Formats: sequence, structure tokens, C-alpha cells
Amino acid sequence: MSGLSIAALIIGALLLTGGVLSLAAPAAVRRGLAAFPRSIWPGRILAAVVLPWAAMALSQMHLGMFDAWKVHLYWLTPLAIVLCIVYLDELLSVRALGGLLLLAAGPILNVARWNPSDWRLIVTVIAYLWILLGLVFLLSPWWFRRIARFASKTDAALYIGGAVRTLLGLGLIILALLVY
Repeated sequence: MSGLSIAALIIGALLLTGGVLSLAAPAAVRRGLAAFPRSIWPGRILAAVVLPWAAMALSQMHLGMFDAWKVHLYWLTPLAIVLCIVYLDELLSVRALGGLLLLAAGPILNVARWNPSDWRLIVTVIAYLWILLGLVFLLSPWWFRRIARFASKTDAALYIGGAVRTLLGLGLIILALLVY
């Protein structure tokens, strides 16, 4: 099983789960989307995941004259986590989700790059959409509420979005098992 098939399976399972939840319990999904931006613990947990991942990615980059500062990442990362939790609590969940989307797109693009199948472009497009959405959430977190309000305005909108996510998730799982 290739790296792209594993990535497609994970993305497909996430999309399938989200789609089935939207189809099965639209009211709960609407409440969850409305409550997420101000949620304290999801923001703290996501920040505690994203900041070490970002530090690890930063330590692997060539930074030129700033390479000497990489040794300080070991003590700066826990400090950054605490400072983000204490002072950046406003919409931290959405900002951390944006960081997670940005960081998750990198490994997916790396495994998709060398796959010979033209179907790899589906996963590539999803990763680039994650990058755009991650930038929006990181820089303008209030857009999450606008997007969530639009996507969950009516039960029909949630059903349509859930059906699209379910079909896309099933399609990615099929691609992961048969093509990649």
C-alpha cells in the first residue's frame, strides 16, 4: 500500500464520517459548527498538536543565517504553546485548525508528487484547498463562522453537504483501494 493510498484512505474516512454525521444528525452538526470557534479545549488540544509539528517542520527547513537559532526550538515550543493558550484564546480553535490544515497538506503533497497515476490530482487539489482554507482560518478566523453559517443555514444545505462529503469520501476510499 503506497503512501498516497494511505493518505486517501484517511481523507476518505474523515470525509465519510463527516458526511454521515451531517446526514444523520444535522441539528447536532449545526450546534457543533456554531460552538467550535469559541471552544476552549479543542483550541488548546489543536494548538498543542500544531505547534510541535510546526517546530519540527521548521527544524527541517534550511533557514540560512537563522539556522543557528534552531537549537532554541526545544524550549521555545512549549513556551509558545503556553503563551498561545493564555494570550491567544480568542478563536484559538479556528486558528489552530487552520495551522493543522496547512501542516497536513505538506505530507499529502509529498506522497502525491511521485505517484504515476493521473488520479493523484484529486488528492492534490484537496490538499491545495486545505492550504487555502488553512490560510483563511489562520489569518481571518471569523470567516469560519461565516462559512459554517452558510453551510448549515438549513437542513437541506446540511444534507447536500453531507451527501457530497459522503460521495467524495467513498470515491477516495475506492481510489485508495483500487488505483493508488
